[in-house]
Amino acid sequence: MKTIIIISTVIVACLLPFGDLYAQTLEDDAGLAERMATLVFQIAIILIATWAGEQIFKKLRLPIILGELVAGIIIGPFLLGAIPLPGFADGLFSITVNFPVSYELYGFATVASIVLLFLIGLETDINTFLRFSVAGSFIGTGGMVISFLLGDLVTVWFSRMVFGTVYGFADPIPLFLGVVSTATSVGISATILSEKRKIDSPEGVTILSAAIIDDVLGIILLAIIIGVIKSGDVQWGTIGWIAGRAIGVWLGFMLLGLFFARRISAGLKRFKETNTIAVMSFALALLLAGIFEKSGLAMIIGAYIMGLTLSKTDLTYLLQAKLSIFYRFFVPVFFCVMGMLIDVRALFNEKILLFALVYSLLAAAAKLTGSGLPALLLNFNLRGAARIGLGMMPRCEVALIIAGIGLSSGILPSDAFSVVIIMTVLTSLIAPSIFSRMIDQEGQVLRKPTRVKSDKKHITYDFPNRETAELLLAKIIDAFRHEGFYVHLLDIRRHLYAIRKEDTFITMRYSPRKIVFDCREEDVSFIHTLFYEALAELQRIMRHLQSLTDRKTIGERIFEEPVKTAPRVNGKEKALLSRMFVPDGMEYNLPGKNKNEILEELVRLFIDSKQLPPERYNDALLMLLDRERDISTGMQDGIAFPHARTDIVHQLITVVGVKKEGVDFNSFDGQPAYIFVATLIPEGKPKPYLKLTAVLSRFLSVEENRERMIACRSNRELYMILRELS
Repeated sequence: MKTIIIISTVIVACLLPFGDLYAQTLEDDAGLAERMATLVFQIAIILIATWAGEQIFKKLRLPIILGELVAGIIIGPFLLGAIPLPGFADGLFSITVNFPVSYELYGFATVASIVLLFLIGLETDINTFLRFSVAGSFIGTGGMVISFLLGDLVTVWFSRMVFGTVYGFADPIPLFLGVVSTATSVGISATILSEKRKIDSPEGVTILSAAIIDDVLGIILLAIIIGVIKSGDVQWGTIGWIAGRAIGVWLGFMLLGLFFARRISAGLKRFKETNTIAVMSFALALLLAGIFEKSGLAMIIGAYIMGLTLSKTDLTYLLQAKLSIFYRFFVPVFFCVMGMLIDVRALFNEKILLFALVYSLLAAAAKLTGSGLPALLLNFNLRGAARIGLGMMPRCEVALIIAGIGLSSGILPSDAFSVVIIMTVLTSLIAPSIFSRMIDQEGQVLRKPTRVKSDKKHITYDFPNRETAELLLAKIIDAFRHEGFYVHLLDIRRHLYAIRKEDTFITMRYSPRKIVFDCREEDVSFIHTLFYEALAELQRIMRHLQSLTDRKTIGERIFEEPVKTAPRVNGKEKALLSRMFVPDGMEYNLPGKNKNEILEELVRLFIDSKQLPPERYNDALLMLLDRERDISTGMQDGIAFPHARTDIVHQLITVVGVKKEGVDFNSFDGQPAYIFVATLIPEGKPKPYLKLTAVLSRFLSVEENRERMIACRSNRELYMILRELS
């Protein structure tokens, strides 16, 4: 006991000095846990608020990005975010350490900017860039140079009034506001061009190529400005050295990326699983972003270059599809956080507001003149030049990222950041509406119309019905994938597919009775061969299906577990059945004497019950007869379910008939059919029919129910029996 007491005393004496340290550690751990809990709440509120902002601005037909910005302003630390709440004494989004948002939340926004620029790089069409590089270079460079000069000069002009200090042309704030003014939001103009189907027009292609040049030059200029500001030396020799290094690093990494693009793609493909490929590609973007930041350049430049590198590979659309969930999560967070950085008090400052309006006006005029005037020298008339100038005018994503970098690094004050936001909002609201109206106007945009020689070929395959087209579509997609192509659904509404393998790029459009390919001339024979092989494979499968001997057994399984009582029907099934059965769609005693006559009378019921117009009688009958030739819909126990999928109806319609003496309907059990439930199913909507058949099968598996229907003496009685289901 003495030994234990002595040892314990020594241990306690040794630990006493560390008591305060241990308590401090517990306190630090508790503080960290509280900060993480706050971050979780903040992300949840941001996602909800941005969704609400998107929906409101979508209904107003305004860019949803602005909805996310406005949501950030409203819930930010300068408005609702500062209101005390239970558990958050200073508000959920209170200002911390002289910065409007927490470092953790800004970290999310930083990752979001990398996601955004990586995907922008992926969407860059290098071939279009090179094809229209001459016109794009003049127009993009003109817009960039004029925007930078006017943005810098107007800041110098307003510097004393707004910032209380006279700035020179090469001071950090004018330089940064000049760079911000150069950015073009090609996404807004591209969306309008796509909706108006002008994406391939002379002005459309020119705007896209010029915007690529504009973004590239703007990002290089950002790298130069950041280097100059960090060095603190504005001598022309230093500026030249920094510019040369920035351009050299940019071009070096870009050329290396494009040169090794296939090898990088091949390395990523070794992961085989598509989700892993997407994650590893984003890891490379993060890695290159970190390298650029450590090299004194902006992270977004590295992310953009990695996206540009992979844009030339066949992984492009795969990565865009797989990383779309990253985009959907991170990018709204980014724009919302950018909104939170706006000090709304600055919006009520007359001097700042005046500066913002003049800055916005000159930013718009710079693109209109800087991009429009070169267009006049490149065969565009006044209408075409005006469209190009307006298409280059909106600013959004890249401008906000550059401004965010300036604010977080302490270069831009909050007042200057607010000016950038006002300029972004105004150019994103006003320019697109005018641009959209101008695009709608008919008329030439070129002084001398030119024909653009295209090596694109169109291949069209027609099909007799939708079912055949769907089967072949599935086989064609499998065949392309088997050959090593990546097939991606670009537009689910238009059924537009992008098919890529290395330098081969094919688009495929599917409609209910047609498949159209757009490809290069050298790929035509390959597509014909692949289609022929897919058709042969499908025919082989059909032969095997014809040899199946257990179709009767499969049909009998629908009724293999008869029940003694009426089935239970849930609320959704009741609603479905109440819509399906109509009193005039019943016939308790069909007069037909054979299968064809029964089908004719059932189609007549569709007409009499006003579920089908009279002129559609022949169409409906032919479809039911074609379906019966494929395989009989006569089941067993005297039941038949004649049906057909068709585009002549937009919702499921049903009629019910009874033949008391029975008729041969080629049923599985070889017995006559007495009860007929005929259905016409709209194309692409089989789900209601399957539910209806399942409920009726359970109901008709009860012998008593079948006997009651056969014994009916009026259409009303037959209808009331079926109403018991609903």
